[in-house]
Order: sequence, then C-alpha cells, then structure tokens
Amino acid sequence: MMALFDEEKIMRTYVANERREAVRDAVENMLKAGKMSAEEIAGYFKELSVEEVREIEKGLLQTI
Repeated sequence: MMALFDEEKIMRTYVANERREAVRDAVENMLKAGKMSAEEIAGYFKELSVEEVREIEKGLLQTI
C-alpha cells in the first residue's frame, strides 16, 4: 500500500513539474514575441503573478 502511495506522489510531482515547465516555456515565447505586457500574460496564467512574469522577462533579457 505504501509503495502505491509513493508512486502516486511521484507521479503528481512529475506532472506538476512538467506543467510548470510548459507554462514557463509559453510565457517565454509570449515575451519573445513582444506583443503582450507582463500584466496581460499573467492574466492568461493564473499560476503566475505579474512579478513572476517580470522575473522570467528579466532572465530573458540577461541571456541576450
């Protein structure tokens, strides 16, 4: 029974991490397109605040 619980927990963690990665990739692509503000992008992704979108934006600007 414990092994089943551990496998379920591992799977949930994996799915959550993959979802975060997908959201971050989408935000980066939206920022690179330059057609939307951080506020507008945050409105599409309830997982992220405007500040978090701005932090992603800062990271993109540093890699240029």
